Amino acid sequence: MAWFTRLSRFTTLAIILAATLTLGLFVTISKQVQAQSHSPSLSSVLENAFRPPPTLPLVAENRVTGSGSNGYFSRQYPLTAIVPVSGVGETIAAEPTVFWYIPKTLSDFDRDALSPAMEFLLIDASKQTVLSVKYPLAKSDNGIVGSPGIMSFSVAHPQPVKFGEEYHWEVSLICDSTSTDRSCDMFVEGGFKRVKPDPTLAQHLLQATPYERVAIYAKAGLWYETVESLLELRRKYPNDKNLAEAWKTLLKTVMLDHISSAPIN
Repeated sequence: MAWFTRLSRFTTLAIILAATLTLGLFVTISKQVQAQSHSPSLSSVLENAFRPPPTLPLVAENRVTGSGSNGYFSRQYPLTAIVPVSGVGETIAAEPTVFWYIPKTLSDFDRDALSPAMEFLLIDASKQTVLSVKYPLAKSDNGIVGSPGIMSFSVAHPQPVKFGEEYHWEVSLICDSTSTDRSCDMFVEGGFKRVKPDPTLAQHLLQATPYERVAIYAKAGLWYETVESLLELRRKYPNDKNLAEAWKTLLKTVMLDHISSAPIN
């Protein structure tokens, strides 16, 4: 009987302990849910992070190509640099990734004779070209050139970008890479400035979820990290409506909402 009494006591203690742990876990989860329900949505954070001040010109020069046709490529949906309205975004990366939108481009004539290509140039603060990359664009049988959608390029070169200096990048859609005549090319340009991160940024990022990292970058004013982390999530969760809305909101605040539904390459 004594053995059964001790066993009953142990069982009772185990039940009490399990109930206590369960209650504690429930309280912790409830607090997390409450905190999330009161935290601002990702769209609301992005809506205010990069909105240009009233004194800034409405459209930065050369962010978007003009409309019309240049005789070789249709410009119904223009080549677009994904940058803030100022044209220059901040980054903490030594080798940042830049983004642009390439439209569905159609060769109007002499399709077989053309050799279309993309060219990327990086120019430092002293106006020197420090990186130049050119690669061909494939042509399909129906004349479509390249793969329309959001494109990216990681700026990797022997000398990492310097803190505090503005670099400009230019992307050109070349009509014919075998020709010296570049008058029919389309081009856009953007810029970035490398800044030193807040000392607490790394710790905040380490403790954050992928969704929270987008908001952290946005609140820190880091354009290129915000775009990159948000696009990574959109690639991973293409059917997530909240992410789609956040992407649309971000582009709308910088007046690039015409590409918000473009595929991400």
